[in-house]
Amino acid sequence: MLRLQRSQATSHNETLEKILRKKGQNNAQYVAAHGAQGKDHTTLVLIGGVGAVDFRLRVAQAHARDDLAPSAFSHAFLMGAAAKSAAKTTVYEVSLYGRAGIGYPPATNGVATALLGEYADVTHYPNIAVLRIPVPAKAVIAAVERFQHQRSTMDALEHQLAWWAFVWGVGRAPNPLLEGIGIPSAAFSEYVLSSVGYDLVPGFPSRSSCPEAIWQSARWWFEMPRRQLEAGEGDGKNRHAIAGAFDAEQYLVPTT
Repeated sequence: MLRLQRSQATSHNETLEKILRKKGQNNAQYVAAHGAQGKDHTTLVLIGGVGAVDFRLRVAQAHARDDLAPSAFSHAFLMGAAAKSAAKTTVYEVSLYGRAGIGYPPATNGVATALLGEYADVTHYPNIAVLRIPVPAKAVIAAVERFQHQRSTMDALEHQLAWWAFVWGVGRAPNPLLEGIGIPSAAFSEYVLSSVGYDLVPGFPSRSSCPEAIWQSARWWFEMPRRQLEAGEGDGKNRHAIAGAFDAEQYLVPTT
């Protein structure tokens, strides 16, 4: 098991709502409907897939859950500026999926861009959570750009290599979470938001984050101030909680 702090909240975050997709609505359309509106927030998306890599990642995160059940989520990414077509919106990620055109990862500390449309298929990615983070999008995008030149602070390539060995079953590769190595997409998101003063995963070891940790934090750590507030902003309690919507009905194992 991982050494985690437990939230003192007695109920879950009511501003993070369970909203099922409308008939025929794909994931890109769902993100467009429930993502951040305006410049004062950033959208972070959690996706849970059913492919081989997704399966391995979801099961690996069981150690971040009290019930040791697989996570509903396998990947996380930050949204760029909205395009006219939701599917054409750029996303920023450090991915474990094999995808053509990622270039030379060391040049960008593993950060790649993709289009939201690549995650639109509800059949392949049945679980989704759209999180509205109360940090200006402009500041987050600037932090993403800085991250690409900060391997000495967090080497995302080290995370990728450890997780590729695990998800591909190379040799005796252990579960990296138990070695303190976070899933790259989540560790990247956590680092970027932390660098602009927002604690995405309270109670979870730094740099060893995972989509499940982000999910649990959004659901249960909403009562505490999560930003390092400047003078004049008030105490920040609740006002800086994560809000959003989710549709995560697909499980890898039966639930009670």
